[in-house]
Amino acid sequence: MYVLAIALAPLAAGCGSGDEASDKELFGDTASTSAASSRPTIEGLFDVGGRKLYLRCTGSGSPTVVFLHGSVQSAGDGDHRAAGKLPSLLEDDRRVCVYDRANVGRSDEVRGRVTGRDSAKDLHALLEVAKVRGPYVLVGQSLGGAISDLYAAAYPTEVAGMVLLDSTLPAYLGMYKRLYPPGSGPQPDEWKHETERLDRLATFRQTGTIQHRRARIPVTYIAAKLVVAPNIASAIRSAQEAFVRRFAPGRRIEVEAPHGMVAVIPQQIAHEVEQVIAAAERH
Repeated sequence: MYVLAIALAPLAAGCGSGDEASDKELFGDTASTSAASSRPTIEGLFDVGGRKLYLRCTGSGSPTVVFLHGSVQSAGDGDHRAAGKLPSLLEDDRRVCVYDRANVGRSDEVRGRVTGRDSAKDLHALLEVAKVRGPYVLVGQSLGGAISDLYAAAYPTEVAGMVLLDSTLPAYLGMYKRLYPPGSGPQPDEWKHETERLDRLATFRQTGTIQHRRARIPVTYIAAKLVVAPNIASAIRSAQEAFVRRFAPGRRIEVEAPHGMVAVIPQQIAHEVEQVIAAAERH
């Protein structure tokens, strides 16, 4: 049975490279230059309030593309490296950033649970302290898509658009209750036994509170291939279509790829990112 993933305001005027500060001013001593590309690279650990998160940005150009990895339930599930080849496909024309959330990869650990809203605040602080300027196009994988949605709701003037890779949707909670056996989906306190300690149930509920929000930003939802019963497939598609109607323009496409699609169709994802950027620039 297919397991459900639990895992652009207009571009601001003057956001092009012409008015950007120098990379040394932006990144200080953490900036380095790749000999192969002669493009600035920022990489390191940045303090977001008594703890540090890992960030790596390559390439140059606006808007900045930020990749948000899926949830990490067990060590080795994934971190910023889940972006795979995607950064290299975009960085000739864009600044592309990947990072590790709290308790993941190279980032520091935190005590207690973490929610999607906490993670959105962390990302905002990380980009601010690293002086990585917006606007941003958020590329959210699985639960990273839910965090992208929370980020866009909290900081609407910073987000130019989103590309969501089979993202977790709040409507799935009701779907678990109606269509799946008892105990399916995210459960209370399961985060206590997981690497990231990200409370997926709380994150589902948090994203549920912003589903009334509509935004005039381009959003593309890339839906993975479904291998489920017809009634479940219909419910999933309906939830995804309802989600993209919140955005203008909002678009849903289906691909012949599994939930972990970045490793399978990176070129197509990169193309969709550029399409969202083009749509943002037209607005």
